Amino acid sequence: MQPPKPQPVTSMRRRTLALLLGLAAIPLRAWSASKELRVITATDPTAQRPILQALRSRYPALLAEADPAAWDMRKINGPVIALGPTALRRALSTDLHAPLISVLTSSQAYRRLLASVPREYGSTAPVTTAIYADASPSAQIQLIATLFERKVTVGVLLSDATAYLEKSLRQAAQQFGLEILIIKVDPSQDPSRALNGLSGAQVLLAVPDSTLYTPDTLRAVLESTYRRGMPVVGFSAATVAAGTLASAYPDVDDMVADLTELIDGLAASGNETLPEPRFPRYWRVAINENVARSLGIFITDKVRALGVHPPGRSG
Repeated sequence: MQPPKPQPVTSMRRRTLALLLGLAAIPLRAWSASKELRVITATDPTAQRPILQALRSRYPALLAEADPAAWDMRKINGPVIALGPTALRRALSTDLHAPLISVLTSSQAYRRLLASVPREYGSTAPVTTAIYADASPSAQIQLIATLFERKVTVGVLLSDATAYLEKSLRQAAQQFGLEILIIKVDPSQDPSRALNGLSGAQVLLAVPDSTLYTPDTLRAVLESTYRRGMPVVGFSAATVAAGTLASAYPDVDDMVADLTELIDGLAASGNETLPEPRFPRYWRVAINENVARSLGIFITDKVRALGVHPPGRSG
């Protein structure tokens, strides 16, 4: 699905964007007393119920709505959370005078959606911020290093949409003593065929790139790598269920703890500038035991315990 075309920047929209960009009129200290939290959900929020329930236990005054236009914007005095890319797209097209925090949206989708929104010329502050749905390149590379416990070459396919990950991937590979082989893939190229350029790699790291990995292309890549005896580290727990060997990922408790710390930190400090979008602070590991056995890979307790957990939770 193609992102919506940017709308012309009307004078009203300029004022709205200026408020979003400056966040000068947002009473975060006043919000800390009320703890009202507005959440924009998917049109069908069934899959989002676990995180909604976890957030509601932390913020009993939580108000969830698929269409933010239903709210009286003048009564919003705290942050607004967008759950997933559909909610984020809807929030960005609404005259929302509040801090906007995106969760459950991949780094690639977040960047694509933000790029579709007109910006005031010369503005440097972000319209919104995000805790991405995908674990950081550093977490994924650390997982690979712990899985193999030796120097291996990690193969990665990137498109123009995920080229921004290359620097972080190379830095992480150097940090954890691994080699990395990156192939740039044209949108018209079949990812499973592009694997021929990774013949020197011992493991494939699949990144969250919707231009490369759809359910069909991921299936084809998994079939091709399985024939080669090449394990694949995925970008979510869902990819592990689909047949990748493992993945670093944040679960619901990780996301809620991370988000709560961000929200409460903003309220406590009265900071009127949102931090830069970032990868999750907390994450853990999912393993596909059947795939590990098929590939003859022994999963150690060290791998299973890998991750960064919220305070008070060990696993």
